[in-house]
Amino acid sequence: MKMVHKKNITGIIEKMKNLHINDPTIEIYWDTLVSKFSDEKNTIQFLDTCTEEEAYWVSSVFDDLAHVYQSKDYAECLKRLEKKYPNLLISYDIELAESYLQ
Repeated sequence: MKMVHKKNITGIIEKMKNLHINDPTIEIYWDTLVSKFSDEKNTIQFLDTCTEEEAYWVSSVFDDLAHVYQSKDYAECLKRLEKKYPNLLISYDIELAESYLQ
């Protein structure tokens, strides 16, 4: 089982913050995040303990993770995150995650 290392994730987030808003290389960081979140259980653990800012930056790959995991546990995790940080605006990601369960 591959651990999600918070230090690695925060390092990627810091690099993303330094990019221009229209920089196309952001997609490389999105792909890197998805690969770092390869283990669902560890990803959920990270999301359950992350800060609002970390959740905001990582939310850019929530749709990709929903496709990868196709899991009720992941959908429930996003619901907890939305309740904890209502400013995230991730209701679409939750709907998408739940759509994979049908």
